[in-house]
Amino acid sequence: MKDSPGNTAPNRNSTLTFREVTKDNWRAVTKLSLKDGQVGNLASNLFSLCQAHYSEDAWVRAIYADETLVGFLMMGIWDPEESYTIWRFMIDARYQNLGYGRRGVEFAIAHVRQHNPRAKQLKLYTTPPEGKKSQDPIENVKPEDSPYKFYQKLGFREIAPPDEDGETLMALEL
Repeated sequence: MKDSPGNTAPNRNSTLTFREVTKDNWRAVTKLSLKDGQVGNLASNLFSLCQAHYSEDAWVRAIYADETLVGFLMMGIWDPEESYTIWRFMIDARYQNLGYGRRGVEFAIAHVRQHNPRAKQLKLYTTPPEGKKSQDPIENVKPEDSPYKFYQKLGFREIAPPDEDGETLMALEL
């Protein structure tokens, strides 16, 4: 996760690349972290990688800004004729507010459009705009820490009310 000698720290102009998670970088992917208030928004990258390993429908990528690991994307391809799902998506707390989140979602949209132009929707689950209260305090999310409005600005619209886990289903028409 650290910059190599001679490399500058990632910035808004850094080139984003989406690379396979391999035996060489999976540990670093598991060490990426969110801001404290965001933790309840999604499962850990370690859990996500374990889930992906046992799911034939999962597609995962490590997100790099130049040569620095900055995030993680996991998509579910359960019904490629109809929709894809952003199953997990995160940008490390140190690299948020640099435009990587927006560019990461735009990459996911472009990937789906390129690899299956017949797909009708890109879906995702998110914490609702009012946040989420849970029995487990670490899973609580304040309204200001919900990514709902972020996804809404990118064109996603709510298509179902919060489920039993307190997550709202959103979709982007492709």
